[in-house]
Amino acid sequence: MLPVLPLPLYISAMCLWLASPIFATLPLLKCSSEDISLPRMPGVTMLSVAAERLENYSLIAEVANPERHYNVTLNFCNVTINYGHEGWKDKVQVTVWLPLEGWNGRLSGIGGSGLSSLWTYNRFAPAVARGYAAVGTDAGHVRNPLDATSWALDTAGNVNFFLLQNFFALSQSEAAVIAKNVITDLYGQGPRYSYWDGCSTGGRQGLMLAQRYPTAYDGILAGAPAINWATFVPAMYYPKFVMDQMSHPLSQCAFDAIRNATVEACDNLDGVLDGIISAPDKCDFDPYSLVGRSFECSEEEITISTNDAAVVQKLWDGPRQTDGSFIWYGMSKGTQLRGLGNSPCTLGECASVPFQIASDWIKLFVLQDPKFDISTLTPEGFDAVMNLSISAYRAIASTDNPDLHEFHQAGGKLLHWHGMDDQQIYATGSEDYYKRVEALNPSVRDFYRFFIAPGVAHCGGGNGFLPEDPLSALIDWVEEGIAPDILPAATVDGTHRRDLCVYPQVPVYKSGNPAEAASFKCLGAYTSGEAQDEL
Repeated sequence: MLPVLPLPLYISAMCLWLASPIFATLPLLKCSSEDISLPRMPGVTMLSVAAERLENYSLIAEVANPERHYNVTLNFCNVTINYGHEGWKDKVQVTVWLPLEGWNGRLSGIGGSGLSSLWTYNRFAPAVARGYAAVGTDAGHVRNPLDATSWALDTAGNVNFFLLQNFFALSQSEAAVIAKNVITDLYGQGPRYSYWDGCSTGGRQGLMLAQRYPTAYDGILAGAPAINWATFVPAMYYPKFVMDQMSHPLSQCAFDAIRNATVEACDNLDGVLDGIISAPDKCDFDPYSLVGRSFECSEEEITISTNDAAVVQKLWDGPRQTDGSFIWYGMSKGTQLRGLGNSPCTLGECASVPFQIASDWIKLFVLQDPKFDISTLTPEGFDAVMNLSISAYRAIASTDNPDLHEFHQAGGKLLHWHGMDDQQIYATGSEDYYKRVEALNPSVRDFYRFFIAPGVAHCGGGNGFLPEDPLSALIDWVEEGIAPDILPAATVDGTHRRDLCVYPQVPVYKSGNPAEAASFKCLGAYTSGEAQDEL
């Protein structure tokens, strides 16, 4: 208990107390639904609340940025709140996990995956293990990242725009309001800081919050965000479309042979041989140069055909309208084919398989016909699908608005990273978004920093350098004012380390052991001769 002091001294003492380690390790005061006062929100009807005390609860913790897993045992209060919107016939569930002991005064919003606003509760575990309260929402539909058939259309066969609005924006904002209310009720005070942590769809949700609800979170960690949803999601069908149009499913063996040859040719463009194409914009490898050459893979020998090379070149070029105009970016030359253009082969016979999120989006949301045979799309039909998706859904689904001035004014900080070898959401889309934000605000790095991770696949994996703890870098920026110029990173096996540089800088090899981060320096571009001046 604080001593009785004159008012000015009392205020000063209270401020010191709030900043003290005592505040940083508060125990949970209660874990009962009777102690939770549901917040009032316009147009919202609260339906139910439940609170359950869970001790020695073991599960696999799933980190999103970048993806990794580990075993953990937690003690927490599991709060579940159900509510609906008047006239929407929806039922949204928000889940909040609160540490029974050692709460650090922070809230972590947990992002989703694919077509799911929240994929798994295992993603709460890393936050709770570090002392955070965590919140996530199902946005009113089943938590299935690949399949939207259960909620995309209403009983009349029309798009369910209520659930669509929940998924793309509204529910994440409401979840933040609810979580802060629950925290205040059960800990006796609200969070000092709130952070968003998400990759892929979770990254898109983070950018959406910065753009549309700029005061919801103090810091946002957005990995591999699905920014231009209305454009790139139907474009994810392009690999399957190309193979169908050419009647040539490309085997993984043939693609790997071309990819490996490309890496060998372009690996050294960044000045160091590491099995990674770090400068894909400088790589002009021609896949047609391999036509007629034989390669062995999986106890099979193949010969690269003209059609093999043609498919790969089209995927690198990216989708175009029938008049040749740009639709979306192509696949990075270091990227695996399995992400969007898998073609399993049996006894030499291959069949291309569509990426389900892309096919679901086209059939259910764009065409509103779950029975449509997507393999019958003509070039003109593909154009129509792309144009309709963009015109109908860009405003609600895409988080590509470069105007972040309200988030900046609110004091928010945005840390955005993307793997260069992302096989699902190409990093060029993130690069394009950052450049458009910078065009509006040349001082963008005061509140928004972007990092590209060479050789890293979608949200993790690959042969490259994964950021080790970007959330801590974001916290230091928000709470201590230490803006990150680099993100320490390492390969999956930990044998090689390299710092990721704040965009547009890149890690240029200087001298020494290339497995060590100290052998690199952040500069303005990769150079073959003397290093150029720093930015």
